[in-house]
Amino acid sequence: MENTQNKDFYDFGAFRLDLRNRLLWLDGKPVALNLKEYEVLLFLVENAGRVVEKRDLLDAVWKDTFVEEGTLTQSISRLRKKLEAGSTDGNIIETLPKRGYRFTPQVTTGGDSEIIIEEQTLTRIRIEETVTSAEMPELPAAAGGLVLDAETGRRGNGASYALQPANQNPKFKTQNSKLFRLAGLLGIVALAAIGFVVYQNFYQKPAPKVIFVSRVVPFSGLPGYETMPAFSPDGKQIAFVWNSGDRDALDVYVKLVGEGEPVRLTKNETASLYPVFSPDGKRIAFSRSFPAASEIYLISALGGAERKIAEVQSGGTSFSFSPDGKTLTVADRDSENSTNGVIFINVETGAKQRLTVAPENSNDNTPRFSPDGKSIVFVRSGAKLDDQDLFVVSAAGGEVPRRLTFDRAKLSGQTWSADGRQIIFSSMRAASSTNLWQIAATGGEPELIKVDGKNPIRPIAAPDGKTIAYVEEFQNTDVWRLEMDSARKQISHPKLIAYIREDESPKISPDGSRIAFGSARTGRYEMWIADQEGKNQRQLTDSPNTPGSPRFSPDGKQVVYDAQTGDTNRDIFVVSVEGGAPRRLTADASRENLPAWSADGEWIYFASNRAGDFNLWKMPAGGGAAVQITKQGAFGSFAAPDGKTIFYSKGRDAPGLWRVSATAGDELPVPELAEADDWRLWTVTQGGIYFVARAEQPPYKIKFYDFTNEQISEIATTANLPLGIHSGLSASSDGKTILYAQRDQNASSIMLAEPGK
Repeated sequence: MENTQNKDFYDFGAFRLDLRNRLLWLDGKPVALNLKEYEVLLFLVENAGRVVEKRDLLDAVWKDTFVEEGTLTQSISRLRKKLEAGSTDGNIIETLPKRGYRFTPQVTTGGDSEIIIEEQTLTRIRIEETVTSAEMPELPAAAGGLVLDAETGRRGNGASYALQPANQNPKFKTQNSKLFRLAGLLGIVALAAIGFVVYQNFYQKPAPKVIFVSRVVPFSGLPGYETMPAFSPDGKQIAFVWNSGDRDALDVYVKLVGEGEPVRLTKNETASLYPVFSPDGKRIAFSRSFPAASEIYLISALGGAERKIAEVQSGGTSFSFSPDGKTLTVADRDSENSTNGVIFINVETGAKQRLTVAPENSNDNTPRFSPDGKSIVFVRSGAKLDDQDLFVVSAAGGEVPRRLTFDRAKLSGQTWSADGRQIIFSSMRAASSTNLWQIAATGGEPELIKVDGKNPIRPIAAPDGKTIAYVEEFQNTDVWRLEMDSARKQISHPKLIAYIREDESPKISPDGSRIAFGSARTGRYEMWIADQEGKNQRQLTDSPNTPGSPRFSPDGKQVVYDAQTGDTNRDIFVVSVEGGAPRRLTADASRENLPAWSADGEWIYFASNRAGDFNLWKMPAGGGAAVQITKQGAFGSFAAPDGKTIFYSKGRDAPGLWRVSATAGDELPVPELAEADDWRLWTVTQGGIYFVARAEQPPYKIKFYDFTNEQISEIATTANLPLGIHSGLSASSDGKTILYAQRDQNASSIMLAEPGK
């Protein structure tokens, strides 16, 4: 990837990509790109003429986020449409099936670009008029700086819509000082639309303030699916729902924070959902959803008989207690055809009182009382399910709900901070995945709460204000062991290493006494060490850089691995098997992946894109200059036992294996290994190569390529595909033990985080 620090723009065809202002121009006119489209285009342009692997694009643009390849495909499709106007052949971005993309135009660079943008000065207009939420135009938050009275939700009476330039950039040159003046409501709407276009095309929205967390740990360590946490009033317990690790139905449990075993409160074939403590901590309310309605129940926090409070027609939805414990607030509708809204339910009598009426084609849901009971925050959804924003309304009624966010993005839970000044929420705003955010209860720009986990949802704040609990959904992966006799016939096939989170990338030490593997069991992905039975597990690395792909040195004393060191960089590190500070081996502005030792331990091979496409390189194990080995593409590698040959794969979705001399030379395919499935689902032993054969559906076959006779034999089958996204297979030196990881179930964990400023 080229260094962009001394460049102001890239030119290709009739286009100019303006790096200073992060804009794309076509014949002097801006082309509207969202942030991810711009970043995808920039990465392609900077690698013009080269094949860009899908995984590299995903890692570069969505580096802190897990997204499917479909997200990238959609971004590429949108980019192509926007680039068609300036293309003569319509093939600016070439697709290489199952590999990636190539940016085909010739690209030139330059500095000191001078692009003149017409500054548009918008005049403040005051409208003395009261409107309802249904009448109020849906103005983007960024459209010129919208000002709305925070207390009354009114326009006028001292409040106003103030439309002004969103940002004054000294680099812009003014050609006209004033564009127009408008008056009246229609003028305001038109002006807002123009302001929004100006903002989208000419102004760079500042990056959000980031709140980092000092500590993230799992709450319980329970297997299976746990979700919907709720703190007790004293903060010492959490009520949650769990499937006991292997049951389909969810039930309500209570567990102390930091110790103890969970106590089961409900037992029913229908899932018990959305538990919440009463303010005195003595009772827990929860719901069950049935085809006709949802039912809300009350149960002692110690367990016992359940009491039904009420039925609601809005389906499964969460709710909250008023501070005095007398009222629940929940989303409901009066009848099947009526508009839904936020309602109050008397806990003792079940009587209902409506608070809000959602506009036509909208729904109000997940209401939450503020700590003082004076306000309620809720989610209002538009015609599309993921068109959602936060609103705040007085619990006393009589006011129009005040819109708090303007993202029109999927929301996955919200909670008040302990002091009631902030609202913490889970949202897909400004990204293709979910993150935690907080916003002042009076409004403003949301701040990102940076947690290590992916897609955090359902946040809840502890009463002391020091901790946030949230749910992280993930796919539970475990390490399996395949034992064989001397004739390579299967003897046993047990699960070896299992936890509630990801355990993967297993590697066996040369003497068979240790296993290195990757795990996210602490809430952060790290390298771990275990004995040959998967016991005596201990953490090997302590790094925020997502280390991966471990390999033991031939003497078994060190582990080499790769780790993230920048936005688009990974580098190679070595650490002693006893632990301690790792030693960094590479520091280039490129990606170095999948390190492997030479047979004598003198060299480390690795894949690098430092010269363009990924190829195989080697460097002294003690550090030093790297030498390129392949030139036609390479990725994962293993040294042959004789030390003279390196076997390697060519990348994602490129079946088959190749070979090359350890000193470089002809790069040749191995015909017998053409059916090897994935870039990482193979390993080399003294006697031959184990690999997973390519297949579209189970059973998946593990096969063996014998060095002595160059024959293939089938060893075993698996119902679940071994994971190839991380280092896949590992085998003992004698070839009698194979380790691999597989996805065993979808799961979720409740995490505890301590945010700091």
